[in-house]
Amino acid sequence: MEKTTTAAVAAQDINNTLAPQKSRGAFFGIALASLASVFWGGMGVSVQYLFENSSIQPLELVGLRLLAAGFLLVAINFVVARKVLMAPFSSRAALLGIALSGLEILGGHLTFFFSIYHSNAGTGAIFLALVPLAAGFYLVLRGKKSFTQKELFCCTLAFFGVLLLVSKGNFLTFDLNWQAVFWGLLCVGLSTVYSIQPKTLIDKWGVIPVVSWGLLFGGIVGFSITRPWDDLFTFNLAGLSAFLFIVVFGTVAAFWLYLESLKYLSPVIVGLVVCLEPLSAFIFGVAFMGLKLGLAECLGIAMVLANVVILSIGTGQKKIGKRKAA
Repeated sequence: MEKTTTAAVAAQDINNTLAPQKSRGAFFGIALASLASVFWGGMGVSVQYLFENSSIQPLELVGLRLLAAGFLLVAINFVVARKVLMAPFSSRAALLGIALSGLEILGGHLTFFFSIYHSNAGTGAIFLALVPLAAGFYLVLRGKKSFTQKELFCCTLAFFGVLLLVSKGNFLTFDLNWQAVFWGLLCVGLSTVYSIQPKTLIDKWGVIPVVSWGLLFGGIVGFSITRPWDDLFTFNLAGLSAFLFIVVFGTVAAFWLYLESLKYLSPVIVGLVVCLEPLSAFIFGVAFMGLKLGLAECLGIAMVLANVVILSIGTGQKKIGKRKAA
């Protein structure tokens, strides 16, 4: 009896020690995903600038972006983390998984750009806001998790916050033709798969090789479809700066932060935090492109921010609590 009591006390001490660490890890994961969203939002504004001020097309920009970002990451990590970078080459399964993640990146961004091309940026953002809900349902169907009340509430809050933000309260502004719906739903599917599929690879091999080789492979495939070099040389100084931001911050940094956050959070929660992307894009638009805030946009901003704050409270402590009860 005494041994049992001692073991129980020791277990509770361990749990008490792990709980704040788990909570800090979850908060760190939310911070990483939030910063990725800011970079992706800035990338959206940069992409819009290039589409409006150069002749480059969505397919060309995606291929060039991934190729440049992948090459940059591989080159940097070959110098600073060569052993980690090359580790997956010892496993054919790992290489196939990383190549698959590269195709998912390429497909997700191509379909996103096509949905915008056939409608508008606001409609594209609405489809992205559906990703956490789709990821949650996929995991539920696979029996890997169940929706918590908090996650369901945050999914609803984030979706309607993004809806208000991009529609300015006028839902008739969305151009939902069948092509926009087709590409948007395909984007949701590919983005959902990418939020789940690389997690096992990351747990085993780390973020560096998954991001580096995945982006490079996706870029090579995209570049093989179209050769966008001629359009790159037509950029002026502002266009070149926008492209460099897309590559360095909107791709390299953002994907690393996104995948690193998956080490601390579930794909559902990461997807909900990434709903900050249209918010950050709107803020960048206000700062650099003359957009103005109205009442509906302010309410949408408040709802998206509230979603992230709610997720930050108590995330990462539930499993610890279950251990204590046991």
